[in-house]
Amino acid sequence: MRAGPCPSYNSQGWIVDRRPSIRNATHRDYRDAFNRTNVSQLSPTMPDLANINNFFEQAVNQFVEPIYNWIWRTNPFISLIPRAEFTPMDGLVPMVVTTTSDLPTLYPGDVGSGWNDVGALSDGTGNSCDVTPTQINDGSINRNYNLEANAWTSRSICLTDLQFDWQAEQMVANLQKNLEQYTTVVWSDWYRIKSIEACGTKISTLTGDATYQSVDGNATFAGLAGHLPTGPLTWNILNPLYDFLMQAGAEANAVGYSEGQPLVSLVCGPGVKRALWQDDTKIRDTVNWGDAFQNFTARGINTSINGYVPNMDLYPIRYAANGTTKIYPTINVAASKGDKSIPNPDYKTVARGGLAVYEVAYILPNDVWEARVRPIGPTNFGMAAFNPINYVGELQWINNKDNVNNPLGNKGYYRLDIQAAARPVRPEIGFAILTQAVD
Repeated sequence: MRAGPCPSYNSQGWIVDRRPSIRNATHRDYRDAFNRTNVSQLSPTMPDLANINNFFEQAVNQFVEPIYNWIWRTNPFISLIPRAEFTPMDGLVPMVVTTTSDLPTLYPGDVGSGWNDVGALSDGTGNSCDVTPTQINDGSINRNYNLEANAWTSRSICLTDLQFDWQAEQMVANLQKNLEQYTTVVWSDWYRIKSIEACGTKISTLTGDATYQSVDGNATFAGLAGHLPTGPLTWNILNPLYDFLMQAGAEANAVGYSEGQPLVSLVCGPGVKRALWQDDTKIRDTVNWGDAFQNFTARGINTSINGYVPNMDLYPIRYAANGTTKIYPTINVAASKGDKSIPNPDYKTVARGGLAVYEVAYILPNDVWEARVRPIGPTNFGMAAFNPINYVGELQWINNKDNVNNPLGNKGYYRLDIQAAARPVRPEIGFAILTQAVD
């Protein structure tokens, strides 16, 4: 599924859509498109199956931009994680080789720093032409990553039924809304899990502003076993972590600047954000963004505190008391016909009658990891126009005749395929934090 160039913005920082069909597309929009589809061939009483099928095929293009725009506006990770195309030539399990090197450990004038007075070297005891250099030792870190695939389908739609009630346009509008919501959640969850895995340091917040840390590449918090959170995430925990990041060179990966201070993103749930920002009296600094992060402006993020930008995740991953059982924010239940999604009561904190005890937050400068996406299907081989920046999946309308399940060719469904990989870039400057859940 592709959607033209990167989004443009109006004076308020919101994405400007180029068609009337963004997210809240009305049934009239689809009815107009339906009426423009081979309208001269329509029967005075009902459209034929071929035209209805063609309409569903063409409606795929109506889905692309609204889905992408909504993901861009609501996903707290997508501006922080660069995107590029997965290269099949790298193999199914590519290796990333990260170069490392020494940095200075002494100030000029300290013994062993290498700095010497030229005059002293030229007084007969030495030669200014023979300065002994300090060797800069280097090394490398090797990391592997994998390409993953998944697919989803809508329910099968009987085109014959749509002949009689003339509701093809309404069906398409409903399907767009469902696919939009589902795809947004799928990508957000993928970014959440991959960010835990890509962050090289896992942190547990303890009583008295203490922390326990585990350095690993797991997509879980198994390294924190026996040291689960006993205290909230506080500024007394965040401030030393910021100082460490700057010492580790994360200034080069800042998401923006404020008063000359490099900024990093704190991705956290609403309760944690309220505790740190809205209930805090510290001075808020105005943020100046880099061009690559205008999505933050569109989401209304314009201030920082202590070098951190509040990047709210509406549905952070939450865990039960054992620290390993995830609690999903929604559950599916029976509707009048079929299913519907409702909030999961267990997702609330224990204090509010739920089962959630812990939740995840992240400290993410830019370039901790990179999303590598791959176009799939026979139509995508050799396509030079593929743009990984706005890729959200491959959506197809499928209506295949067969002698058993679809002999008349009057049944079809939408299928969405995604292939993506999380490529580590600088895991050492990413922190995944397990802290007490806050409502």
